[in-house]
Amino acid sequence: MQAKARAMRVRPSAKQPIAIQLISDGFEARDISATGAGIFVPAHLEGCSLKNPISLIIQLPDCEPFRARGRIVHRTKIGREFLGVEFMNLSQAHAAQIDRYVERCLRDRPGERKRQVEVLAS
Repeated sequence: MQAKARAMRVRPSAKQPIAIQLISDGFEARDISATGAGIFVPAHLEGCSLKNPISLIIQLPDCEPFRARGRIVHRTKIGREFLGVEFMNLSQAHAAQIDRYVERCLRDRPGERKRQVEVLAS
């Protein structure tokens, strides 16, 4: 079986946050790539089950919001709990939109690429 290539992830800036809506308010992006996202979980909803399918609405800066489906692939608690979500059946157009956002962030924030390379190397 061939391993999936890891997609580059970037963290949204405070000036241009990424809004992610689930059924409840209080979720926000930790990071994003064309294959998935890290999503901070509000305290009252911590403890979601792994593999649960979820529906999302994602709004990247300067873009129209779009719907996406995903599944929870991990939960991590470092201060705040966040979920790792793998997108399922994301359209090529929406994946390309996220890729353009990631590329723009890496271009505009050169230190971001260095941090990503260090994380992947460890």
